[in-house]
Amino acid sequence: MVPRFAIKEDCLVPVAKGDAPDRTRSWAPRSPRAMAASTSTHGGDIGGGPVEEPGRATLLIADIDSSFREAARVVAEADGFRVVGEVEDAVATIGAVERLHPDVLLVDATLPGDGLGVVAGLARRFPSTTIVVTSPFPESLVALEALERGASGYVCKGETGGLARTLRAAQLGEPVLPRAMLPALIRRIRTRLPRRIVLPSGTIQLTARERDVGELLRDGLSTAEIADRLGLSPVTVRRHASTLARKLGVSGRDSAARALRGHAD
Repeated sequence: MVPRFAIKEDCLVPVAKGDAPDRTRSWAPRSPRAMAASTSTHGGDIGGGPVEEPGRATLLIADIDSSFREAARVVAEADGFRVVGEVEDAVATIGAVERLHPDVLLVDATLPGDGLGVVAGLARRFPSTTIVVTSPFPESLVALEALERGASGYVCKGETGGLARTLRAAQLGEPVLPRAMLPALIRRIRTRLPRRIVLPSGTIQLTARERDVGELLRDGLSTAEIADRLGLSPVTVRRHASTLARKLGVSGRDSAARALRGHAD
């Protein structure tokens, strides 16, 4: 069962149906007048426009869970954010960011339509919007992928203590992660560091760039991925791959990649 969320101080607390934790502040449905003034949307049709309130950071909430959206809204508004919209799928999220240009986007990694894919695209197109990713899962790999795709912070829905502080810190440019995730993230990053190509002394001489390309080629990255990682054009990557193959005495990038796997520390 998908958990519902209630508010305890500035934390979002998952609660079972019918339960009410001590000192947990619940919320009432917004009035029709308040809802009419909202830019909240379901499916991408954003009506009207937000009333401008200079000096308040703006927040867009993208999550399929209406109870989480409502709880996040209450927490954020209590901390001074102006919530300019609520959306519940990837397409609506893209449209809302294009229209509203929020200071912060709080987006669920499991958002229908590829939440993490939305993060990558919006991070490139709208660098002024800070992205904080949420997820029902505590696994550090989700957090790592979110960061790699351009997010500035990550909050597990089951451990959302201090959501307002997380949003505010991210909005101020501080990367935010749960402290408990750091050891796992460090281990993951270390396993992802490329192994250096080690060749017998005096046999094959490679330039620094050829080594860079070779390491990524060996690890199975495509030409486009290598180009993006190293900031090169695909033509330049193909040229280096061709040179590597020639120096290794093989034909083609695939053969070069196989040969290089035998020369790693």
